[in-house]
Amino acid sequence: MPRRIAKKVSHVKSRKLIYCIGIGGIGVSALARWYKSQDWVVSGSDIKSSIVTQGLIKEGIRVFIGPHKASYVPKQSSLVVYSADIIASNPERREARRLGIPQNSYAEALGVLTRQYKTIAVAGAHGKSTTTAMVALILIRAGFYPTVIVGTRLREFGDTNFRAGKSEWLIIEADEHHKSFLNYKPFAAILTNLDREHLDFYKSLDKIKQAFKKFISSVHRDGYVVLNMDNTAARALKKHVRGQALFYALNNTRAKIIKKNLKVPGAHNLSNALAADKLAEALGIPSVVRLSALSKFRGTWRRFEYRGLYRGARIYDDYAHHPTEIRATLAGAREVFPKRRIWCIFQPHHTERLRLLFQEFIKAFLAADQVVILETYSVTGRSRKKNDKNHNAKTLASRIGARYTAEQDDVLRMLESDTRRGDIIIVMGAGDIRTLPEKLIGHGKVKNRS
Repeated sequence: MPRRIAKKVSHVKSRKLIYCIGIGGIGVSALARWYKSQDWVVSGSDIKSSIVTQGLIKEGIRVFIGPHKASYVPKQSSLVVYSADIIASNPERREARRLGIPQNSYAEALGVLTRQYKTIAVAGAHGKSTTTAMVALILIRAGFYPTVIVGTRLREFGDTNFRAGKSEWLIIEADEHHKSFLNYKPFAAILTNLDREHLDFYKSLDKIKQAFKKFISSVHRDGYVVLNMDNTAARALKKHVRGQALFYALNNTRAKIIKKNLKVPGAHNLSNALAADKLAEALGIPSVVRLSALSKFRGTWRRFEYRGLYRGARIYDDYAHHPTEIRATLAGAREVFPKRRIWCIFQPHHTERLRLLFQEFIKAFLAADQVVILETYSVTGRSRKKNDKNHNAKTLASRIGARYTAEQDDVLRMLESDTRRGDIIIVMGAGDIRTLPEKLIGHGKVKNRS
């Protein structure tokens, strides 16, 4: 397949200003980096400082931390981009309207890009970030020079979520929440799986299927849609593919070959690798190049990421917040450490997700030996239903025989008294539990010195 080098995408001859509300989000921050790569002057705001905002500041992007203020919005801005959680009454969005500045949601702005490039979009309830990273690394190794926007940080990208390319190719992670991916116009797509996720928005699996049906029908007629044959719901969508439908599954010869070369554990990661491999094959990339790229992949940020030691126990950080993801991560950990004692320190993410998937959560922790459940995390500024006394974090802990606590410091005390050398501690969730691994590492060092 030809790998034409594209001219640098630019909206204007002179530099323009863009302001990003919620710039610390994993999606908006990547888009901010794209605009900076196109010589736009980029600034933005976020409620809290984070490793993402700190990275943007180091790259020369101005970031305002704290409550959003109208005065932060540059009056000469050509565009305001905002994350999905930023409501219309936000003071910075109100100021943009007053100034007559056009506004795009993250998905709308990314959708514009997908029409300027030859876009590969990776969709699915689970595995999007990892699969996007794998596709990107294969195409980079094959000399496609793609631009990449991914929902995680990659070591290969200097611990960022963006890579500026030199060609017509764009690789993106296509999120289904709020039907964001329906804004995109891809040349090719991967569908890793469908699951009962984002039910607070979709309400039912049937509505999720309808959204994915629309998504794959938007793929170019000359392009490809790669479907996971191990996932019943994904497999059923093959009749809606306009271009060429391609399939992958765990039980075949290619899967055995890739498994021997893959460094990241678990059947879910093997499935992700097969998806990336199948698309790369369709693009004409030789098997040896595909295997070489996959064999060098060491995982992504907060996906069973090794962080350090706590009193002789290995600490891993993982983003899993859906029952399917929890089961997959714990199964992968058990595969790597069959005889070790595995701890899962889990923080549920949103009361509504916990309520709607409560029975699935009860069955999700079977591969762990010790489980600690923290109080449920809720996103600042997002409207969520109040805690349900029958379907909350404390009730979940009781139903599965786990320990419950509302405070991270209590976890430190639990582990201090019960952890053994050689244990595996997996800190898991999409909320502020991401700060716990560093606390554990620091706490362990202090105790070791005393």
